[in-house]
Amino acid sequence: MKPFEENNIKYLALELPDDIKHYKYNGNFDGELSAIERYLSHDVSEAMKIRLFLETVIAQNMKNDYKNNFDDLLAALVEKHPKINAENLEEIINLGHVDYILKSGERYFQNSAASNIVKCCGAYIYRIENGRDEQPCPNELLHKVVNEMQEKGSMAYRFEIFEKIAPKKEFIREGKTLRAYLPYPCACQEQDSSRIKLLSSSHNIKISNAPQRTAFFEEICNADTEFSVSFSYVNKATYHELSASEVLSEQPGFYTDEQYPHIIFTPFLRSLAKDIAGNEKNPLLVAKRVYDYITKNVKYSYMRAYLLIDNIPQSAALNNRGDCGVQALLFITLCRILGIPARWQSGSSVELDSIGSHDWAQLFVAPYGWLPVDPSYGGGAFRNGDMVLHSHYFGNLDPYRLIACTEFQSPFEPAKHYLRTDPYDNQSGEIEYSDRELFFGEYKASRMVLGYSKLKV
Repeated sequence: MKPFEENNIKYLALELPDDIKHYKYNGNFDGELSAIERYLSHDVSEAMKIRLFLETVIAQNMKNDYKNNFDDLLAALVEKHPKINAENLEEIINLGHVDYILKSGERYFQNSAASNIVKCCGAYIYRIENGRDEQPCPNELLHKVVNEMQEKGSMAYRFEIFEKIAPKKEFIREGKTLRAYLPYPCACQEQDSSRIKLLSSSHNIKISNAPQRTAFFEEICNADTEFSVSFSYVNKATYHELSASEVLSEQPGFYTDEQYPHIIFTPFLRSLAKDIAGNEKNPLLVAKRVYDYITKNVKYSYMRAYLLIDNIPQSAALNNRGDCGVQALLFITLCRILGIPARWQSGSSVELDSIGSHDWAQLFVAPYGWLPVDPSYGGGAFRNGDMVLHSHYFGNLDPYRLIACTEFQSPFEPAKHYLRTDPYDNQSGEIEYSDRELFFGEYKASRMVLGYSKLKV
């Protein structure tokens, strides 16, 4: 197979031929794959060949990712929460917290739907099991962070992180060249380059300086090959006291363009952006309106892999559902439509005893420069009635972050030979052989916090 060029991911924006779409949206992925094969037997443009290659990967993964019908999902929930019944599950689905597709008219749910419902609908499940609403619990730690940042102007932590990645046992191919990419801290305004330190690595590595920064490994695979790296870095969160009256009349025009296949100014998103902005012209207040719209309307929900979503921001706006990255992309796209510079930032949320993938956004408003915006955290605060934290996450973050990516959809360095599991971001790592990719479910990756310390600022 010809190595995949990462910039070709933009061709996902091409429309599929009707017969292929008919099979796809009826959940008949075997039929879709056969239709793609038939289509490729004719003269096809190079761009469409790339699009259909990508669609082949999507169809194969969709076929394996939606195996549970309604009864299967209900049984999985009842096993851990016996009081849940079919009517409750229908209500959860109607609330927009469940990802499903249709196969010959029957709903089939994403394989992790049961665990996602438990994570996203805890308050609903609590009410079913206890007959009363769960009382919101304010996040005391984050309130202390906000108070201290406002008082001192910033807060900083030093973290030590360990990451590892390896093929799953059944995909070990001894003697073959194996290449791996693990996330590594980016040098940026929150993370000074002089305070990013490599502590250890399992093999020789190359640290890139790409916007999606990685520790890169290339070794001959053996029965127990496992790539790992540990590093330390300092994240400093600076507090921004924002005032619309301070905003300058002249604003830059960078980071306001489309970026195919997802940051696209569709008629629907243009109309939505116009409705949200109304008659407001101040870019800080316009961006705040976008933030308020997302945090108040888009419910947090775990999503299928981003490669399997046709148009991420439009999907979020149409369905009022999305995880942290989906919400961040909707914010970025709406801001860019309105002429406000906005870009991606991501890596991990690093709690003092755990680490998990997380995405957020940045907007640029002169004279403040780049400002962080976290619609996911802001939306969670809004649903808990916590307007202090809701306000904080527009223009401010916390220091509990690992920033490993500062550009959406940026290629690895060195380039990956084959299609990435996540072509847009890199939070837990990627791995491939020299002659084939390792894709969903074929490798395992993990991270852990080795240590942390609060620093004086």
